[in-house]
Amino acid sequence: MRVDAPEFDPNSIWTALTQTAGIGVCVTDHEGRLIYVNDTAMVLFSDVPGLDYTGKFIHDFHPPEYVKERLAMIARVLAEGKPLAIRHIYHGKQIHSTVWPIRDSKPPYHRVVVVSRTTSGLLKTELDKSIETVRTEFIDYGPLSILTQREVEVAVLLGHGMSVPKVAKLLQRSPKTIERHKSAITQKLGLHGQAELVMIISEMGLDLDDAKLKRLPATE
Repeated sequence: MRVDAPEFDPNSIWTALTQTAGIGVCVTDHEGRLIYVNDTAMVLFSDVPGLDYTGKFIHDFHPPEYVKERLAMIARVLAEGKPLAIRHIYHGKQIHSTVWPIRDSKPPYHRVVVVSRTTSGLLKTELDKSIETVRTEFIDYGPLSILTQREVEVAVLLGHGMSVPKVAKLLQRSPKTIERHKSAITQKLGLHGQAELVMIISEMGLDLDDAKLKRLPATE
C-alpha cells in the first residue's frame, strides 16, 4: 500500500537542520564548490567559525589528498543516487558525515548536502545500517600530530587501558621500549598520567586501525 508523504514547509525544515546545535551542514557540487556552509561545519572541518566561503572550493581549505578522496565520494553519491556515510578523524576530532544527493528538478544540478556531527568514544551512537559507511584513508591527529607513528600506536593501546606489558606483547617490543615511548608521549603532550591519555584517546575515538591511516599534511 502506498503512503503519501505529508506536506512540509521546506524552509522550516532547512532552518531546523542548519541551526541545530552540533550539526554541521554543507552543500557542495561535483566540482567541490562550496554553496553553503553553516558555522558548525566550519568549526568541525576548519577549526574556525565565520570563514568567508563565497566563491571558494573544498581545495581552498583542505589538503589535495583530502580533496581528491572527498570528490570521489561525492561523485559516487551522485552516480548511485543514494547516501554514503563517512567516519573520519580531522583536527583531532572524530566526525561522522552523511553525504546525501540533492535531486534537483531544475539547474543547478549535481549537488549534495553533507550533514556532519562530532562524536567521542564516550558517546556511542547507532549509525543507520541502511546507509553504507566508508572509512577514509587519511587522518588528521590534531594535537597528537607531534607523536611518531609508533608513539601513536602505543598511545592508542595505553589509551584503551592496556598495561605496558600487554602493549609490549601486542607490538612485539620489550616493556622497556614501551616505557620509553610512554615517557615520550607523556612529555610531548604534557600529561600527568595514563588516565589523561585514556581521556584523550576516548574523546577522539581512536583505535589501532586509525594508526595505520595516512597522515594528512599540516594546513596553515
